[in-house]
Amino acid sequence: MDRIPKIEAGSSIRSQIVAFYRNRIRSGELAAGAVLPPARLLAAQLGTAEANVHHAFAALVREGLIARRPRAGTVVIAGERPYRVAFYFSSYYTLIGERFTRPLIAGVEAELARHGIECQVIYETGSGEGRTLLEQLAKERSIQGVILRSLAAGEAAQFKRLPVPFVAISGQDGPHGVTFFTECFADQAALALKLSGGRRAGVIYTGKLHRSGGGLKGRLQAAAARHGVELPDELCFDGGCAAASGIDDFDLFAGHALGALLDAVRPPDSVLLLSDNLVPGVTMELYRRKLNVPDQLRIAVHRTVENPIGFPFPCMLVENRIDELAGLLVGRLLDLHAGRPPRAGELSVACREWLPVQR
Repeated sequence: MDRIPKIEAGSSIRSQIVAFYRNRIRSGELAAGAVLPPARLLAAQLGTAEANVHHAFAALVREGLIARRPRAGTVVIAGERPYRVAFYFSSYYTLIGERFTRPLIAGVEAELARHGIECQVIYETGSGEGRTLLEQLAKERSIQGVILRSLAAGEAAQFKRLPVPFVAISGQDGPHGVTFFTECFADQAALALKLSGGRRAGVIYTGKLHRSGGGLKGRLQAAAARHGVELPDELCFDGGCAAASGIDDFDLFAGHALGALLDAVRPPDSVLLLSDNLVPGVTMELYRRKLNVPDQLRIAVHRTVENPIGFPFPCMLVENRIDELAGLLVGRLLDLHAGRPPRAGELSVACREWLPVQR
């Protein structure tokens, strides 16, 4: 018969059960995959209420030492590789006409599958059901990690409270974040504007740019200056602009933003689109104004290669790859799960010219 706790009087039965199995697991006596006895059987052997065993096992689940698995029972998971990871994102991205999330999910699923890990997609709704489910699965250790579609400023502290590690696409690189917008990206974006013939540029971004001299805007402005391109604050249109308030559709946002830049007192001769999702809306505004690209306006676009967006006008592309992004996200999550420092590295970026096929 398997060893069971030796209960001593004068001490909590629950805490003695927890200590017994915690010590056996951490010492390696109970390795990953070992099955603990059923709560009813253990309670009968100890001569205690089954509720005491359930409470003790729940404490070990919270510590990440065991998990309850269908048909297998209560299993030791400490030291094992993750077998299920959640991909968590807001349903907002499915409502605004954004086209990046679908190929991103496919890329993350493929990368996790390469490591033998299942991907469970959870999306947040206005009612908060997605977040509740995510927290419950993490508490039960039914998932062993979380990959976030995006991480806004101030959200990191919330996700650090989860009992499993997380990584996210964020505005800056770090232990929990992978970003597109590195110094190298800023340099290639500024180079794309220069090669397009731009001298006074505007930027359109659905997120929020930081103040001049810091964050993404600061990196772009510094890189533009090195390449001889002017990128003034007044030509940086982002999701935080008052003029963008209430616009929750990518196409409407893109058209409105381009119109605002072109109507400026000193309009730009070139525009950097910090998402290929902005292309359809920009195209409609160009058509409405009967503007020719590149004769009357030059355009550079941040493109993710796997995003199925068409480009109906000549432009410069600043390209990243989703499969590379998925590899970094999953790799860093596995490092965090194993207690290792997250691996170094950033996304590669390439600048090239795009010419539409003439028919």
